[in-house]
This record gives sequence, structure tokens and C-alpha cells, in this order.
Amino acid sequence: MDDLEFRRRAYSNPNDQDEAFLSAAFEDEQNKKFLDEIKHFDEQIEASLKDIPVPEGLADRILLNQSFEQFQEKQRTSRWHLALAASIAFLIGMSVNLVQFPTSPNMGEIAIKHVQDEWIFTEKINENADLNAVNAKLIKYGGTVKEDIGHIYYVNHCSFNGAPAFHMIMAGEKGKVTLFVVPKSKSLTIDPMYSKGDMRALVMPVQNANLIIVADKNEPVGKLEQKLESTINWSI
Repeated sequence: MDDLEFRRRAYSNPNDQDEAFLSAAFEDEQNKKFLDEIKHFDEQIEASLKDIPVPEGLADRILLNQSFEQFQEKQRTSRWHLALAASIAFLIGMSVNLVQFPTSPNMGEIAIKHVQDEWIFTEKINENADLNAVNAKLIKYGGTVKEDIGHIYYVNHCSFNGAPAFHMIMAGEKGKVTLFVVPKSKSLTIDPMYSKGDMRALVMPVQNANLIIVADKNEPVGKLEQKLESTINWSI
């Protein structure tokens, strides 16, 4: 286990009892020192918050609000850059008459790239999350899972093309399947089915968001789409 993987797992769960994780900790003095510091920090936090009642879902709300604030700030910066770029393009076009406008990013392509870029971190994650953990995240986007949908390896919020989104990895029939729930955006183009290499992304409109299924081309995503439609309620 390399240092990056060890530190990632230490941050995620300093009390991980996995044999490889424990070996990496006790065979390397720096790793052991780092793990001890993380555990001590967790103990300090737990002690300081022990007697303070925490509203349910507070951490998720803070994380989501921060993501939205970052998204809004990025949008303001992007608009300024876009205005500047448009002015420059206009001046060039006046002289050479060869202005070309960029196409909007494709939602399915972004989803596949997101999965590929994070695979080194998510490949071995197995949180075995339950429906309570899933719904605590999904409800922020207007969805609620009403019955078991299978094994959940990972669930959290993420940044999707600069905007906050729901991110979950679950078991499919052929392998792991990644789900994103992304608030609707006019800046992204949507193809109901987008393929790239050995992967494909299925995009489903749901209320004020889009549900994206990313899986290997051999995965029967049509069956999974039907399953999700029958097990997830969308309120907003």
C-alpha cells in the first residue's frame, strides 16, 4: 500500500481494521505517527462536541451549501471570462472572419471522465452504506429511495463540472455502476445515451435534475433504469 492510499484511508476511517492497512501503519514509522495524529484529532473533536446536540444532517447541509457557494463564485468568474473572450473573438472575427464558437460540454462525457479520474480512489472503497446513508445525501436533490436497491459501495456529494451533485457507486449485474444526480443546467448538452471506449452513460431527466448511470457497455443499464424508476421517489 503506497503513502497516498494509506493517507486516504486514514482520513476516511482511522480505525480501519483491514490487515493491509494495519500492516502499512505499523511497518512504517511515519505512517504510524500520521495515524496516531489523526486518531488524536478525532478524539479531540469527539470530546469537544460530546455535550452539544447536533441537528440531523448538519454536516451534509454545510457541505452542500459550500459546494453551491463555490459553484456560484465559479459561475460569476466564468461569466467575466466569457465576456472578455467574446470581445476578443469579435475583434479577431472583424479582421479574419473565422470565429468558431465552442460547443457545450456533454453531460454523459463529463460523467464518464469523472468516473475514470476517480477510479484510483474509488476502486477499493466499500462502505456498505445503508438506505439511511443514501437518503441523507439524495434528499438534498429531491430524491428518496423507498426500498433496497442492492449493495452500495460508496455514497457522497461531489463536484460535477463545477456544480454540486450526488455521487453513488452500487453493484450492478456485471460490475460496479456509478450514479450521479445533477441539478439541471443549460450549460450542458444531454444525449440520452453517450458511449466512450468501454463505458457508456445513460441520462434520465428526474424533476429538476438529471440522473446519470455510468457503467461498462456489458451492463444492462436498461434494467437498472427501470429498477431506479420504481424505487426512487422524486419530490422536487
